[in-house]
Amino acid sequence: MRLGILTDGRVVAVDGERVVDVTAVLPGGPTDYPDRAGEVAAYVAGAPSIATRTPTFTAPVAHPRTVLAAPVNYAPHRGELGDRSPEGGRLDARALGLIVLAPGSVVGPDGAIELPDLPGREFHYEGEIAVVIGRPCRGVDRAHAMDHVLGYTGLLDITMRIGPQGQEDRSMRKSFRTFTPIGPVVLTADEVPDPSILRLRLALNGEPRQDGGLDELIVDVPDLVVRAAQLLPLQPGDLIATGTPGGVGAIVPGDRVTLTVDGVGELAMDVRRRSW
Repeated sequence: MRLGILTDGRVVAVDGERVVDVTAVLPGGPTDYPDRAGEVAAYVAGAPSIATRTPTFTAPVAHPRTVLAAPVNYAPHRGELGDRSPEGGRLDARALGLIVLAPGSVVGPDGAIELPDLPGREFHYEGEIAVVIGRPCRGVDRAHAMDHVLGYTGLLDITMRIGPQGQEDRSMRKSFRTFTPIGPVVLTADEVPDPSILRLRLALNGEPRQDGGLDELIVDVPDLVVRAAQLLPLQPGDLIATGTPGGVGAIVPGDRVTLTVDGVGELAMDVRRRSW
């Protein structure tokens, strides 16, 4: 099932070419799905499509409490930025653990990436697949980690670079407003028995830049959930960004970044100069 939230607040299921309003079944949004999967499937089978050919989505998780990210979780990304790479390229996600992104940095496809006016700073895109938590989770072991996953969505981890790594706080430079676009929808875990089959591709102004799959992760999805649940209790709607493949690069106002995730769809974001 592909679940999203339209800009008018309706919760919808996307079933092929059909877009079905499921707000009555999922009044709390996509995070209600784990306990109502059968009810949603039955409702979608008998409900009409809504009258829209081009639905406009907002973030499929409106207000995550916690957003975590795995730095350097693809080997090709390790050291690709030279002395600006995390720990100079010496370490990867196994040693670096998880970092925190501000929940207030999350934005949906109906927004834009807004770059602050900071002379001398460079901003980069990082395309990722995010795990969306569906059930409360704390201290879970690997065998049960996936029981707590609602599904997967696209995530852009926008990052400010300002010189050799270690001269700036890693979370702060990723936590500006609009620096964590997600969407357009959540692909539920019951559609993905093995998350390693998922793949992402990112294009900048139509030019392919990144291509990687979850089968390439250094720390895989179950272990990421285990690690996250050791840090703090996870709640439905919390996000874990799984890492970015090689090919990160700079963005400037006027660019358009398009992230495509298998089964999830296309998250296309314009880049603008922040107005305040």
